Amino acid sequence: MIIMHKKKIIKLISVILSMLLVVLTVGCSKRTGSVEYEGYYFFYTDAALSGVYHSEYKPKEKDTTELIKEFIAKMGEVPDDASGRQLIPEGVSVEDFNLDEDGNLSLYFNSAYANTSGVPETLMRAAIVKNLMQIPDINGVQFYVAGQPLVDSKAEPIGLLTSDDFIDNTAGEIMYTQRVSITLFFADKSGNTLKRCAVDINYDASMTVEQTIVEQLMKGPNSINGIESDELLPTIPEGTKVNKITVKDKTCYIDFSKEFMDKNDNITGYVALYSVVNTLTELSNIDKVQFSIDGEQTLTYNESINFGSVFERNLDLVSG
Repeated sequence: MIIMHKKKIIKLISVILSMLLVVLTVGCSKRTGSVEYEGYYFFYTDAALSGVYHSEYKPKEKDTTELIKEFIAKMGEVPDDASGRQLIPEGVSVEDFNLDEDGNLSLYFNSAYANTSGVPETLMRAAIVKNLMQIPDINGVQFYVAGQPLVDSKAEPIGLLTSDDFIDNTAGEIMYTQRVSITLFFADKSGNTLKRCAVDINYDASMTVEQTIVEQLMKGPNSINGIESDELLPTIPEGTKVNKITVKDKTCYIDFSKEFMDKNDNITGYVALYSVVNTLTELSNIDKVQFSIDGEQTLTYNESINFGSVFERNLDLVSG
């Protein structure tokens, strides 16, 4: 009797374990269902234009050309969800598109696209590319405006974009970064002249390109891989903050915190100032720079330099 009782117990335990395994398997499948989802998503900007988000989407079409048309049409619709935003704004339209044999999709927008700029344009472009790159036959997306390639702030063609230009975090929010080439001006070892430093950085859509390059300049040459940083000196004092930076009529207005006035001892005042001026005027939309400190105009820098005037590029200080 005892032996039979043990066998029954062992059999009962086996049944219970099998049932538990099934429950756990089903439970895991439910918990990870969103991760294992392999269908399409629709990417959109939120109403506040603070980022790009996505939700599951089931397209009606299957043919590549028809899928492209469906996504383009949906991106021009006003969303039912009030938290979302019409991705392609009113007045902007895709007049034509072409998918070549290499899988490169060219989108031809009307001239109204040029009215969208800065963060809204960057986020819109991010969502458009993310939407269309899901279609299997598409390897890259290129933008044209009024028949001409879309250009960046340096008037250089942006070229072909892929999903690699965008980073997704685990929460489903899109952190948009685009690789851009910029030129920074740091002091040479003597502290008397400036040297060009060409670098590639990830441009964060939550910041203007002007603020991005100034903050990179503030980090100093030691923050940049692949250059001989021991041959260069930082030009902006540690602890300096950018309070505000705006561009109007090709003049960049930059407001630094008071720490900017504490010039580094090993460089000249002109080198410190023109490090910022020459860096900013590398951008095609900036010809001049106007400084202010904590919201107020300061007339003198380093006791002798007229700080209240508007500064233009000065390449005489550049040694290489």
